Amino acid sequence: MTSGYIPASGEPGPDKILAALREAIREDPGLQERRAEDVSRDLASRGYLEQEPSPALVAEMLDTLEREEG
Repeated sequence: MTSGYIPASGEPGPDKILAALREAIREDPGLQERRAEDVSRDLASRGYLEQEPSPALVAEMLDTLEREEG
């Protein structure tokens, strides 16, 4: 993690966000092309996470997934 963002108590951390993103992208590959703010909301509203994660962490985890694929 490069931003130094520390999730608030109860907020999903990087590992949970990454796992949720992998599952969500498997079901909806177009998710990777959307803004981090939208993806953050979708992860919570679609039930991948119980609470909406930080868009900053979502953006970092999307970058991580992109690097893994590349």
